[in-house]
Amino acid sequence: MTSKPKATRRLWPYVAVPALTVLIAAIIYVGDFSAEDVGLGGSSDEALPGSQVDQSELADSDIQPDPAEQHAAAQEQLQNMLDEAVEQRLAEIGDENLYASVAVSDGEFELAHNGDEQYATASTVKVEILGMFLLDYESVHDIPDWALADAEKMIKESDNDATNNILFGILDGHATMREAHEIFDLTGTEPGEGERWGMTRTTAVDQLTLLEGVLFEGVLGVEQVELAREIMSDLAEFQNWGVVAGAQEGETVWMKNGWDTRDEVGGEWVVNSIGVIAGDTEHPISLSILTGGSPSLDEGIALVEELAELTREILDTDPLA
Repeated sequence: MTSKPKATRRLWPYVAVPALTVLIAAIIYVGDFSAEDVGLGGSSDEALPGSQVDQSELADSDIQPDPAEQHAAAQEQLQNMLDEAVEQRLAEIGDENLYASVAVSDGEFELAHNGDEQYATASTVKVEILGMFLLDYESVHDIPDWALADAEKMIKESDNDATNNILFGILDGHATMREAHEIFDLTGTEPGEGERWGMTRTTAVDQLTLLEGVLFEGVLGVEQVELAREIMSDLAEFQNWGVVAGAQEGETVWMKNGWDTRDEVGGEWVVNSIGVIAGDTEHPISLSILTGGSPSLDEGIALVEELAELTREILDTDPLA
């Protein structure tokens, strides 16, 4: 197992440098004509034009596009596309209580809409708890069967009792949560009201960082990462929604959803989804979607899935084509 691969996806094709064609006239010397007589200027040791120009000069010329500038232009256009698409979808719904925050990365491009805005995690925070649970044991082989069963229920079934058993029975409760924010470098994440784990405040960008820390080697070891992936790839059927809507047929998805009602959005629904799409490929896509203000869970799920689909479409777009 290795750390998360850096995407090496080919950027947009370079502009071809046109070949320089030079026609050299054949000169037939008749009699005693001099070079000047037949229109040949200059001495024989001067550099010829065209095909004999030093190739290093062509390589340094303005004809060749600068890769960094090209990448920046593509990044900006994709970002604009994401902002416009999310804003348009929210405008179509026309609910002033509704909000949506999206962050996505494929290792080459990183895009975010309201990515640094803080919102409630709901049960997506259980991924953070899973990471701390795995770190609590020197080896995955040291995890008792009963504890592993609770960890699986916490993620696969989003079971709150199992979550409390782990956080307050095995780990150190609120202190563990505060420590987790530091260990996983979640700079925009902090405890919510009363330090209830489901009220944790986070950002879409931080959730990408969390996915990196739990599902790719670095903070966690190889065996811990493998176990986290195994658990997060086998959710109960009722959790078969969310970022998975952005996956293509046959792609592996490691994910966790969160949902709850919140007084802060008038008793309407907070519906979130975070995960890694195509996790077993060279170019995995980390995606986090945080929403709130939906009048029902079903409508919140529909919005999250629409955002997952359009974000994937934008990420797969060649903006310079």
